[in-house]
Amino acid sequence: MKRLATILVLMLGFAVSAANAVDVDGKILPGEYAKEQSFEKGSFRLLWRIVDDNIFMAIESDAKGWVAVGFEPTRIMANSDMIFGFVESSGSVKAVDAWSTGMFGPHPPDVDQGVKDSLLSFAGARSGNRLVFEFSRALNTGDKYDKLPYNAVRNSGCTVF
Repeated sequence: MKRLATILVLMLGFAVSAANAVDVDGKILPGEYAKEQSFEKGSFRLLWRIVDDNIFMAIESDAKGWVAVGFEPTRIMANSDMIFGFVESSGSVKAVDAWSTGMFGPHPPDVDQGVKDSLLSFAGARSGNRLVFEFSRALNTGDKYDKLPYNAVRNSGCTVF
C-alpha cells in the first residue's frame, strides 16, 4: 500500500511538471503559455510563462522579416534589452540577444559588447504568412545588458510601439 501511494505521488508530481512545461519547438500549443498580449488586431502576439527561475516567451506574427521583443527601454528603444528572432524560408532559425544603444538603435549583439548570449534555447517556424519564434532564458542572467520587466511579465501589462 505504501508503495502504491509513493507511485501515485510521483505520478502526480510528473503531471504537475508537465502542466507547467513549455516546449521551445516553434509551435504554440493551447495552454502552453500562461500569459498573452495581442497587438495590432492579432498581427503580433506575445506569450510567456515563468517556470522556476526561467522565462519562456513566444512571438507569433505576420512579419516577413525579423521579430523582436525589448525590455525596459529608457527612451523609445534606448537602453533596452532585446531578443530578435528570424525564420528563413529554408526553415533555419536565427536568434540574437542584443542591447539597444540608442533611441532607434543600433542594437548590437551582447557578444559584440563583451558579454554572453543569455538565450537558453530558441526555435521557430513559418506556416503560411505566420511566423512563430520561441525562446527561453533565465530571469536573472547576471548579464549587465539583460533586463526583465518583472511587473509586465508577472501582471500581463506591456507597452509596445
